[in-house]
Amino acid sequence: MARKIRWGILGCGTIAAEFAEGIAQTRNCEVLAAGSRTVKKAKAFTKRFGIKRWYGSYQQLLRDGDIDIVYVATPHTLHMQNTLDSIRAGKAVLCEKPIAINAKQFRIMQRAAKKKGVFLMEGMWTRFFPSMRLIRKWLKEKLIGDVLELKADFGVHFRVGPKHRIHNPKLAGGALLDLGIYVVSMASMVFGRQPKKIASLVHKEKSGVDDQSSIVFQYDGGPQASLSCSSRFWMKQQLCIYGTKGMIIIPDDFYRPSKVILELESKRQKIYDFAYRGNGFEYEAEHVADCLIKKKTESDIMGLDESGTIMETMDKIRSQWKLKYPDEK
Repeated sequence: MARKIRWGILGCGTIAAEFAEGIAQTRNCEVLAAGSRTVKKAKAFTKRFGIKRWYGSYQQLLRDGDIDIVYVATPHTLHMQNTLDSIRAGKAVLCEKPIAINAKQFRIMQRAAKKKGVFLMEGMWTRFFPSMRLIRKWLKEKLIGDVLELKADFGVHFRVGPKHRIHNPKLAGGALLDLGIYVVSMASMVFGRQPKKIASLVHKEKSGVDDQSSIVFQYDGGPQASLSCSSRFWMKQQLCIYGTKGMIIIPDDFYRPSKVILELESKRQKIYDFAYRGNGFEYEAEHVADCLIKKKTESDIMGLDESGTIMETMDKIRSQWKLKYPDEK
């Protein structure tokens, strides 16, 4: 049996903890080290998850020659620099979504990975759940016919104080990069391309970042996507894909799907249940490890070109809102 892929986790916050929990359920991965900007936080994180090595700076972690791949789990505004530093150190990188704050940043990261010849992928974990793999199979086989409409909502009530990063424009806060990325990425997966036309409405909070939006895409030939996201109230988090022969529905929590409903014309609903081993991050981690074992530099499920075009679409949406982050000015 081949050795396990050894991960270094860069950043020791909430999403890093969830990823570490998921990796514990994988067949081909182990977390070897974790690094934070403070020794105290790094020590507490590694103790919590039984990780062997801790580092009190990101650069120390990157100098560990035993690490195969780095999981970048820092705030959005650090993604580009942390990824570039990891690539320069010769490490493969899984960067948590959104992979960058805009398409310009992403292209710099993509070119760096290509030049160095190392693996790079955006951490869109939703793509790797067994239920989502089945949905892609159905779409490829045109089981529900031609897809004409997608509806997806993602709203979470962030019950946090005004100093939290979700409210902070300097940290690229707002609902779009945190939550809207899921619905935009889902539209990209379902239609296999970016929209020809975009129409959107936004509500901004006092800090200037977005906290509620409605977005409509139209594609060549007429198909549409109706998307919404919010960081100030809860939504059903439902996904509906409508085709000429039927529909596919994820009734709730589409970003970590465990149940899928298939309904074809003149037939009763069929419900598919998918219980997963851990918290769901194990599927993404195993896919990345398989890519590294096969010496791939890109994923065939979440490819770099697609991540780039998704970021371009996000840029166009923010342009309609006249929303720029301080680093972009």
